[in-house]
Amino acid sequence: MRYSKIRSFVGTAILLGIFAAAFFGYPLSGCNYLPVSYIRLFCPVGFIENSLSSHSIAWKLLPGFLIVCTLVLLWGRAYCSWFCPATHAKSKSLGFIAAFLPNSLKRRVGPKWRAARQKIVSKTRLEAKDGIALVLGGAVGIAIFHYPFFCLWCPIGIISRSLVELATHYTLRSELVLLVVPLGLGLLFKSGWKCLCPVGLFRGVVALGNRSVVPSVAPDTCKACGKCEKVCPSEIAVTKTINTMECIKCFKCVDTCPYHAASVRLFRTRR
Repeated sequence: MRYSKIRSFVGTAILLGIFAAAFFGYPLSGCNYLPVSYIRLFCPVGFIENSLSSHSIAWKLLPGFLIVCTLVLLWGRAYCSWFCPATHAKSKSLGFIAAFLPNSLKRRVGPKWRAARQKIVSKTRLEAKDGIALVLGGAVGIAIFHYPFFCLWCPIGIISRSLVELATHYTLRSELVLLVVPLGLGLLFKSGWKCLCPVGLFRGVVALGNRSVVPSVAPDTCKACGKCEKVCPSEIAVTKTINTMECIKCFKCVDTCPYHAASVRLFRTRR
């Protein structure tokens, strides 16, 4: 099974779904989820941000918040690779741009860009825990100044609002320029903007309790070629115990393994 193809299809459906829903006047986006009866599934960080800024709890949103947290416990950070509109918008836009670039230019620029980024990352040595510290500092600022700082630079919110604006008013929001904040700061972190996205970090903390739907490697088939670790966006060694906080369940390791030693298990097993 090629998870990459399925993930690409899902990503296209997500972006078109947000656009179409806004066009027909239906409130759906990456931060405002589908209503289920009288319960509305809501962005968990948005719920926390609203509670901190207003110094109160929107009790009507609490059931949806708890349901989303339960889903994260069951599926881990799968949202980040399968359903996040910002992730898919980034991959689609980069793929669109790359299609018009000559192969000779891509061969020259690609390695130089990766080398420069690796040099920056090796000097800063910033990881997800540093991103969590920044997000916690932002949460304190929200509680003190009563202003939703996360919405300003959360890539999910920026992409979702821009798609809604494009569908309803046929224009793009000027706040798209704010994407330079997570993208620029992401160059300083080991795993890029995944270490800065408040929604992804929150899901990562909740996903520490996740034990289901995890990639696994059969030790009798694995040849220790290391390809699974090289393609992993979070640079996780799949042959070892997987950190569920960082694993976004993209299953690139399963698609890439030349020996078919990697697979997806329903429940994590002890090694």
